[in-house]
Amino acid sequence: MRWWSIALLLCLLAYHHGAAGDHEKDDEFAEFEQEFDDSMQKPKVATEKSDEREKPNIAIPKNPSPSEFEDDDNDDDDAVVEVEDDGKDEFDEDWDPEEFDPAEETPQRAAAGELKIAKVPYRHNSWTNYYVEIVIGVLISIYLVNFLIGSSKNNSIASSWLQTHLEFLKDQFELVGDDPTNQKTASTHQMIKESEHTYILWCSGRQCCEGMLVQLKLLKRQDIISNIVNRLTPGNDQLQISIHLEHMDPFVFCMGQKRSVIALQKNMTDVSLFCGDKLRSGEKFGFSPSIAILSELAGEVVTSVLDTKVAKVLKEHEHLIDSIHISDQFSGPKLVDQEEVPVKEPDTTKVINITLNIPTEWNGAESMENLLPLVKLSVYLVDKITRLRLSKESKLRADRHRQEMHLRFLKQTHAQRQEAAQLKREEKDRQMKDRMMNEEDPEKQRRLDEIIQRRELNKKNKRMMKGRQYKVKSM
Repeated sequence: MRWWSIALLLCLLAYHHGAAGDHEKDDEFAEFEQEFDDSMQKPKVATEKSDEREKPNIAIPKNPSPSEFEDDDNDDDDAVVEVEDDGKDEFDEDWDPEEFDPAEETPQRAAAGELKIAKVPYRHNSWTNYYVEIVIGVLISIYLVNFLIGSSKNNSIASSWLQTHLEFLKDQFELVGDDPTNQKTASTHQMIKESEHTYILWCSGRQCCEGMLVQLKLLKRQDIISNIVNRLTPGNDQLQISIHLEHMDPFVFCMGQKRSVIALQKNMTDVSLFCGDKLRSGEKFGFSPSIAILSELAGEVVTSVLDTKVAKVLKEHEHLIDSIHISDQFSGPKLVDQEEVPVKEPDTTKVINITLNIPTEWNGAESMENLLPLVKLSVYLVDKITRLRLSKESKLRADRHRQEMHLRFLKQTHAQRQEAAQLKREEKDRQMKDRMMNEEDPEKQRRLDEIIQRRELNKKNKRMMKGRQYKVKSM
């Protein structure tokens, strides 16, 4: 009985083991079938999204059984699905356009084929669209109108001055108005227009002077920017008279408005060198405090130039006087670069420079008649300065000043020449040493070295001899 029970127990265990194996086998095939179905569905979804017409060429068994997959247990677990895509659908050849309705196309394909035209709003042309051009046109028009008005006014001022002074100039000069383009000397009786605000007139053919140059320096009325500046800082139209004398005694004299005299002292070479820094007031001679006098020889020259007749005319037209500059050493303005020393002494001329202010309230020829007495005075000064003779003491003093200026200039040029000579000697010595260093022949190199040593010894001996001479002189 005991053995039968043991045998029955073994049979039950064997049966239970076989049933469990079959169940495990079924589970394995079920998992494989599920993976196979998933792998087959993925390419189909991808093709449907890319293009509805493209369909993969895949052979899928309808009812796969576990027996068909028993031989593939040793293969890889993953299933590989190959999709044939040669850029051409297999159904394209058999496609019949009559079987399909174009209305059934997708909305995306229909939208891509349509051409949408944007509606641009119509803008009416109006002046507000061209305000920049309008502003520019107005500014150009204002500039042109101002140019025409300003240039015509300057031309009227020059014409009125010439009209009032032409008869007097004809009486005093043989040639009034010169034409540079004409080779023959002939009077034109016309002013030369250098610019819209500058007019010149050359007169010659008179005793005691080489000629007289008249310049009208007017305000730049043709320039609208200069007009605005003149409104803020008022200026004056000026008449500049420059007369070149043939001979005169040595002296430098200037007078006029205080600011103008200070400007002459600062900018002109002869005034800064010979007249010093001390300004004298014009009150002593009956002028207003705004008039200043600066002279090389304060006593004799001032009283000789400003006699009763000259002083009377100047007092009557004091408001029209800007400056009067008389000099026998006139060489123009100072050099801008003070470090640059001139190589030679500047050329000097004997001149009378008079600057007059044209009346601000210009009323044609009537305003210019106020300048006529001062123009006559400038011609009168030509004869007066030419006949003026200084005393012996004043003349010696003036000559001593010029000699001192000449020696000062020579010292400056001498120092400059010494510096240039020193630089030249140093350059020569440097070239000699470079030649010795570059020489390949030892014998020639030795000779060049001896020459250099001999030169340095001679320089040393000269310095020693100069030191001994200085000691002897001090003893």
